[in-house]
Amino acid sequence: MAKKAPKTKQIERQGIALIAGVTADLAHLWNETQNDVGIDGWIELVEKTAEAATGRIILVQSKATGIPFAPGAPVTFTCSEEDLRYWLNGNAPVILVRSHPSSNEAYFVSIKDYFREHPEHREARRIVFDREQDRFDTSAEARLWRIARPRSSGLHLGPPPVREPLTSNLLKVERMPDVIYVAPAAVITPRRARAMLRDQGAPPPKAWTMWSGSVFSFHDPASTLVGRICSGPAEQLDISEWAESDEPDVQRHFVHLLNGALEEQLRPAARPRKNPDVLILSAPRELTGVELPGLGGQSRAVVKIYARDDGTIKYVRHLAMERRFKRYGDQWFLEVLPTYFFSSDGWWEAHFAADYLSKIKRIERHADMRRHVQTWTWILRGEVDLGGLAPDPESQMLEFGPPVVIEVDHDDTETLPVETETDHAPAQDIGGTWEAA
Repeated sequence: MAKKAPKTKQIERQGIALIAGVTADLAHLWNETQNDVGIDGWIELVEKTAEAATGRIILVQSKATGIPFAPGAPVTFTCSEEDLRYWLNGNAPVILVRSHPSSNEAYFVSIKDYFREHPEHREARRIVFDREQDRFDTSAEARLWRIARPRSSGLHLGPPPVREPLTSNLLKVERMPDVIYVAPAAVITPRRARAMLRDQGAPPPKAWTMWSGSVFSFHDPASTLVGRICSGPAEQLDISEWAESDEPDVQRHFVHLLNGALEEQLRPAARPRKNPDVLILSAPRELTGVELPGLGGQSRAVVKIYARDDGTIKYVRHLAMERRFKRYGDQWFLEVLPTYFFSSDGWWEAHFAADYLSKIKRIERHADMRRHVQTWTWILRGEVDLGGLAPDPESQMLEFGPPVVIEVDHDDTETLPVETETDHAPAQDIGGTWEAA
């Protein structure tokens, strides 16, 4: 198969060629950089009478487009923040050339001069070109001489933009059931439905909810215990009708289904307690500590027993997480907020649990939180051996990706909000408090 040249790459090259052509028409020298890091090349001005290179240069960044400029409409361009700082934080003159090569139409501004004269555009990083005064053609001669500076004046730019990867605590929901089963409810209240399911003797299903006299479930009532709380056959609802809905009630019940599915597929490794938003890692029935393999051959204690001097149990510390399903644009994510649960015997909450939690929260730092998110990620993705606590692989209704990594400008890490590559829409904290099924 023949290699294809992307259209955008062709337009980029045509934009550079247009700049080189105008520079040649002006009898100046064009020098293209081999490694473009925010600068495509530079113009060295030539004194025409003496036909001598003057050493006065202008750095150039080309921004070409294949879309024609609309007649009578303003020509604009929005710069990236890292590019702007690169161009502005030095003393080298930089011009930005916005062009439509097919029509041989090009406009330019001096970056430093433009944002000095239009400070109101700095925050938006937006340049609006004057279609008469900013034309990049042979009429630009006098203006280029005013912009250029001697090479000998120690010209420099700001430091190259540095992108820093930040690992978030968001895990993308990469797979969920294709359909939601809907059937008429056999009981009036969710409490009665939960009681009926508990009476069956087996661990009750969790991935269901009741709404307006109907049962909505990820399980087919015809072949699972969910059928015990239904009074008729089920219909199928495409998952997208709830996953992409903007209706608050639908979102709340969908989050209920997701939380139920998560709780169900983590059994017996994790279980909820008094706060239904929190899942804790279970202790084995024989009450022993649980360690998981970590990086570099080290282990991580996710269930740890603390004993008094006489050998009796003081408390048991369980790794836990507060789980929140969030939607960014049309994509769902699980937000993992690590925490701890302190029990007196591997099950019941310890008397001074709040004090123990407050103390360890004061001690732990960011590195500890990052390690806990990583541990939960391994558990949620089935990447660690949990032995007798391992969840049933056949019960996995949700699959999660690795933590979302966001690349941000190094200087903006304190102010830039978390975003995903999926969409720039704000996250919706949907569902409020979740009532366990």
